[in-house]
This record gives sequence, C-alpha cells and structure tokens, in this order.
Amino acid sequence: MQVDLETADLAIATPHLAMTYSLVPWDQAILGFAVAQISALTLADAVRAQGDFERFEHWRDEESVRLVSCRLDHERLRESMFLEARGFRFIELVYQPRFATVQAVPDADYGIEILAATERDEPEIAEIAATAFTTGRYLLDWRLGPESNGLRYAAWIRNSFRNPAHRVLKAMENGRIVAFFVVETHPSGTCYWHLTAVAKGHRGRGVGRRVWHAMLMLHKANGVAEVETLVSGHNLPVLNLYAGLGFRMRRAQMTFHWLRES
Repeated sequence: MQVDLETADLAIATPHLAMTYSLVPWDQAILGFAVAQISALTLADAVRAQGDFERFEHWRDEESVRLVSCRLDHERLRESMFLEARGFRFIELVYQPRFATVQAVPDADYGIEILAATERDEPEIAEIAATAFTTGRYLLDWRLGPESNGLRYAAWIRNSFRNPAHRVLKAMENGRIVAFFVVETHPSGTCYWHLTAVAKGHRGRGVGRRVWHAMLMLHKANGVAEVETLVSGHNLPVLNLYAGLGFRMRRAQMTFHWLRES
C-alpha cells in the first residue's frame, strides 16, 4: 500500500494564537478513521486564544477527526497546559540525539555489512518493524489498541521504499538481515535516521552497538558530517546505546494525543 503523504497545512494566526495543522492520511489509512496533527502551536494569551482555537476544533469536527497529535518543546508549559485543558493527554517525551563528529569515527571491523535494501527485502523488513517497537506512542496510548502500533511501523517501511527521499538500508551478518535503517541525507551533510531497529532474535546481544558503529562508518565514507534522529524517552536501552556511542541529546519534546471516544 502506498499512501500520499502530502497534505496541505492549515493555519490560524491571531494576536493571541498561532498554529498550523493538517490531516495525516498515512495514519488514517492504518487506523481506519481520520487523523490530524498540530505541527506548530504558540500562545500569546491563553485565555483569549480559546476562541481562536475553537476554529480548529470546528474543522476537526467537520472532518470527523478521531485522533489529533501534537508535539511541543519541553519548555512550552503554557501551551501544554492549554492543550490539556482542551482534552489532550500527555503520552511521551521524545529526545533528539545528535552525533556531530561522524568524520572522526575510527575504522574497525564489526562483522556487519550495510547494503541497500531491495524490493525482495521489503516484507521481511516490514515484519521486523511491526514487532520491534515496544515504546511507540500508538502503543503507549492504550486507548488506540496494541495492533495499531505494529501496523503503523510496517506501513512506514512500505512507504519509505517508495519515497525517493528515503533510503532503506539493511545490516547483514552471516547472510541474514539483523537490522534496518531508514535514512535521509540532506545537502548540508546531515543524515537523518527516520527509523531504525534490530530484528527479533538478535536483540540484547550487542548487535545494535556493532550495527550502529558500522552505520557511522558508512556515513563517514560517504562524507556525512553529522547524524540526527528521534527516540522515545521510554526506550531506555536505545537512549543508553546512543549515549554510549557519543550522541548528545539536543532537545526534548512532549507528545500529546486528543482522542474522540466512540
């Protein structure tokens, strides 16, 4: 299944409130109901902004949206309290690890080969994605049901295979796929890791550390200057992995969900 991820942003801009929002067709195709996201939210006056925010709520109801997500910088407490007063619930804190010294990574043999994934690899990598993530926000929000989390990550892989901006890479050991990466390299020299996971049966055995080292070596050979990604605060093993590799946490963001109870 390929889903058109392009959707127009809508905006509200008043002296009291500035926000942008849109539908999320990708998640809608997975969950079977309309999903929206607030991509930016800034308050100047929380009391007077309530009337302006009602324009968004009217649009949400007209579109029969059942789920709305929003991420805010961890210091935006005014906005977070505003959302909570409008029925949003805190789900997770996410961190943005950054590795700024890719060109200084020492060369070593980790027994891992990084290759471009092919169409024949898609089902296997989608299955890895469907079972790998135990801290996804769709799983953490128990109101959505546990199956939605795996479906979302499997669809993420299928769409990435068809997204010209993304590269799906497979980490091979002894002829088997032990991990995958979905990456996007920007002209600035930054590579963004959209999605990464180790295959079931290979976790907790040091494979992740060797794979991540091998990826950094590949980026070094390709002239990448730095790597950025996003990790749930609930995923302590991976946060420790990034810290051990020398990544630094740049920012933290709060994730909120509004859900229409049926």
